[in-house]
Amino acid sequence: MNYGQVNKYLDSCLIFGIKTNLVRIQKILELLGDPQKKTDFIHIVGTNGKTSTTKMTAAILKSHGIHTGYHISPHIDSYTERMWVNGRNLSEKKFTGVFNEIYPAILEVNRMDLGGPVTQFEIISAMVFKLAENESIEVMVLEAGMGGRWDATNIADSKVVGLTGVSLEHTEILGRTIRDITLEKVEVIKEKALVATTSSNKEVLEILTGKVEKTGSGLFLYGKDFHIQKKVSLGLNGWSLDIKGVNSTYKNLALPLLGQYQPMNLSLAVILAELYLGTGGEKINEERLRKGISGIRVKGRFEIIRERPMVILDAGHNPEGTDNFIKNISYYFGERKKIIIFAVLADKDYESMVGGIISVSDILILTSSQNTRSLSADQLEKVVKGKIKLLKNKIHRPAGVYKIDTIENSIKFALKISAINDIICITGSITNLERAKYKL
Repeated sequence: MNYGQVNKYLDSCLIFGIKTNLVRIQKILELLGDPQKKTDFIHIVGTNGKTSTTKMTAAILKSHGIHTGYHISPHIDSYTERMWVNGRNLSEKKFTGVFNEIYPAILEVNRMDLGGPVTQFEIISAMVFKLAENESIEVMVLEAGMGGRWDATNIADSKVVGLTGVSLEHTEILGRTIRDITLEKVEVIKEKALVATTSSNKEVLEILTGKVEKTGSGLFLYGKDFHIQKKVSLGLNGWSLDIKGVNSTYKNLALPLLGQYQPMNLSLAVILAELYLGTGGEKINEERLRKGISGIRVKGRFEIIRERPMVILDAGHNPEGTDNFIKNISYYFGERKKIIIFAVLADKDYESMVGGIISVSDILILTSSQNTRSLSADQLEKVVKGKIKLLKNKIHRPAGVYKIDTIENSIKFALKISAINDIICITGSITNLERAKYKL
């Protein structure tokens, strides 16, 4: 297949949904010679912050001369964003090549009918493991997908594990309480792993501690074993930070990312890098650390993609992500007029998300990302209008609410009605944006 055909095939596999077992990924990798056994792994789980922490951790390790890769999910513009080797996303040619290598195994496993066809996430995870073998990756930083126990990435035995935090998500699969969800996520912890977390939730920490004790692993907690000593906002230029790690204190680190959550993500990334380097008897070099994080860019995490008018992309795709978006848009842009474009997946807790979105919208544009999991713009409009009717304070109502069929047309409309100093925000569940065609 060529790259376009691979894209279509992967898109079509979305209909197979999420499967709560590891049977298919296990069989595919067995047919490929178990490539996942030939690389070290750092596994990052949690509800939010995984992508940023994954990218930061990989960048720090690369800056120390380690042949590093990462896997993130989902992508914003292209499937090729999901895999990175030593500073570069995969080219379309290499992405296609890895897919074609594993495609015969996919077909064979589908013929076996092991509980249904192979899912999109299982295919991409298999590609990641094969890529790690092909490129002789020393350590691959893996962002988990849905959760932990039955996540296709959990086929790896990770030396180091990071937990960003836990809130309610995928409740129909992971469970309806924080406790249930945490029990699923901690299953990525294998025997004698090194585990770090920024969570302060007592229930999460109780479960995490139990799993760590059961597996003979080591646990490093934010506020006890590492923490942010100093945090200074540089406005739209990011942050200046002092971070106390396990081995040392790293001062005046310049982090070029917006978002009040990014300093915490960096603190976790620094500790994960410390822990992994420590398994080889090494320590973080502060100058290399500075160099590693200086070029960090994270698509879709409060990312400014155009100026005048300013356009911001923020993939806050669950209630916690939406809360972070609201805090950030209010912190950075205060009273400026805000035009919000919002789409959401049908399996998200959108009822909890829309209230906050309404509260910061001067103009609200409701749309759909047009994939099989998307909530239709018609359904989203009903929810939003119902919420607005219940509002007692008219000050927090948008001056206008529009329903537009696609993100592409929503952006065109927002640019048409905006003034030069307005803020346009695209938020919610956003994939396959292909921003180039929107002239962004």
